[in-house]
Amino acid sequence: MLIIVAALKPCYGLYLGRRHLYIRNDLENHLPLKIHCWSKDNDLGLMTLKFTQETSWSFKDNNIWGTKFECDMEFKLEGQMKRGQVVVYNNKKKIRTRECRKRCKWSVRKYGLYAFDEKDKKWDFEIPW
Repeated sequence: MLIIVAALKPCYGLYLGRRHLYIRNDLENHLPLKIHCWSKDNDLGLMTLKFTQETSWSFKDNNIWGTKFECDMEFKLEGQMKRGQVVVYNNKKKIRTRECRKRCKWSVRKYGLYAFDEKDKKWDFEIPW
């Protein structure tokens, strides 16, 4: 029985309800953002977000095997393509300064990704390009 209990304990972010993940295009100069997100169980497809447009999805954590979402992102800035593959959610590893509970919000900007801190109600710079 102890083995099962240990396996059920996630390393980070224990929350038993549905989580909602949001990614918003806040790139300067109204630049479009190409984005493709997936987990081991779900492919959310390729989409292009206009300035201030967001994509979102909801899910429940798999506390035994883990839940992880990654995204490829791409945009053109000053004639150069900026690309990055980022982990936007992982319940087995800390990827943000502050954990998100029900709503995990990301803002894609010129210098990288910002995460919304639900406690302080502010955006924190988290992942550089």
